[in-house]
Amino acid sequence: MLRRPMVFENRNQLVLDYDRFSGGIFNPSLAQHAGAVWGIARCEPHDQAARNADKSLNFLPIQAVLFRLDDSLAVAEAHYDVRFENFPNLPWRTEDYRLFVFQNQLYCTHILWVQGYNIGMALSRVDVAARTITLIRPITIEGLQIQGIEKNWVMISRADSLHCLYSFYPDTTLAKLTDLETACFRLINKTKLQPPANGLADKMISLSTVPQRIGDALYLLVHQKDDQMIYRDFLVRLNEETLAPESISQTPVIAGGDCEGFWRGYLTVYSLLALGNRAVVSYGEGDRYAAVATAALEDVSAVPMMPLR
Repeated sequence: MLRRPMVFENRNQLVLDYDRFSGGIFNPSLAQHAGAVWGIARCEPHDQAARNADKSLNFLPIQAVLFRLDDSLAVAEAHYDVRFENFPNLPWRTEDYRLFVFQNQLYCTHILWVQGYNIGMALSRVDVAARTITLIRPITIEGLQIQGIEKNWVMISRADSLHCLYSFYPDTTLAKLTDLETACFRLINKTKLQPPANGLADKMISLSTVPQRIGDALYLLVHQKDDQMIYRDFLVRLNEETLAPESISQTPVIAGGDCEGFWRGYLTVYSLLALGNRAVVSYGEGDRYAAVATAALEDVSAVPMMPLR
């Protein structure tokens, strides 16, 4: 299948110890913290097909890799001895890490499954020196009934506040942190968007990345799987004051369909960064590999957009 030229064409797999995990190292998330670019990715000893066939494989001791990238975006160090602290006593698993920095501390959101329970999304602290992920609490939003299957939440960090985009479409739902130690947020806005005019089907469009400032605006990526199970990510610009989505790219800026790994359509984006004059996207490839893609910031800023209402 031929791909149309897109903004993030320069795609490269990260050099990690894939032989150690037959189920893959994938879905990496990146953040700038303590003067470096740090990342975290899932490490799976069994692939999804095996875990579907034997559900107990979902609750083996969870592993993750914490890694640092150098200026060329190569892996400078990788640690597979990450410790998970303050997690439940019952068998559990985490998935879909999204790193962000709030008040100079590194955090992540992630799915938290506990055997026999559907917990949903949780908030944890990440200590790169100690190589720990410490669970704070599952996230709650006062004034909103959270759906257990929703897993694409992203945080919007400011100097003195933390907001959470709980969903994007058809309902854009924004909440504000009220208590960090209990991971409690309060609903402040819920708006129904009209179907985008860029050809996206009128069905769920999910959040991919924590917003990133590029130029004078905040941008994030959202994704959708098409009928061929191919992920496509679109660029979205947020209003600086209200944090509401203002516009969306006319076409995808990155998409699957030619991925290596278990699934050719699964190019799953987890972070967007502005580094110098480059925009960097991190993604999972085929539910098997961790990779990054880059584009010039000026090319991202020049992406044709259309209004969202």
